[in-house]
Amino acid sequence: MTHNISSNWPPSYTAYGITLSPLSQDMIETVRKWRNAPQIADLMLDKSHITAEQQQAWFDGLQGDTSRAYWVTHFKGEPIGIASLINICHNSGQAEPGMYVYPKQYKNNIVPFCIGFALNDFAFEQLKLTMLFGKIYSDNTASLRFHKKCGYNEYDVSSSELIKVNLTVSDYQIAKKPIARFIRY
Repeated sequence: MTHNISSNWPPSYTAYGITLSPLSQDMIETVRKWRNAPQIADLMLDKSHITAEQQQAWFDGLQGDTSRAYWVTHFKGEPIGIASLINICHNSGQAEPGMYVYPKQYKNNIVPFCIGFALNDFAFEQLKLTMLFGKIYSDNTASLRFHKKCGYNEYDVSSSELIKVNLTVSDYQIAKKPIARFIRY
């Protein structure tokens, strides 16, 4: 179900030194190359190689769909990855966030937290969502550790392959406080 939030969907959003810019036609080939890179594709639920035609069809399908939002993340003016909210349900106040960072130099420092916090703040403060859900491969210990530091809780570990996590506004605010104080952007 889509809602007519505005014709400017998704809007740009800036916080923690990160700018979330709506994914645009001129960036879809760069994003496709990032997404097909083994270090990104290997962590995706769908690991298949994406062709230019598939990418264009997917991008065309995003237009006017307010149940999905994709942004290019910019740090110090440089595009460095993707942030997204999918399965946005305004009635239940829920969505599934996602993100990846392409340049290696931004992966093992505070920058992913800046992206995650900007995305979460947008979801909770701008969209007024109340719960975020995620799925993480059980062997992706870095992602699991990151999600736990952001306040996510495991709620379904019945699968040996995927761990399901969720994040409430209050758990996020508690987890964010000790990390956000180190962000100087």
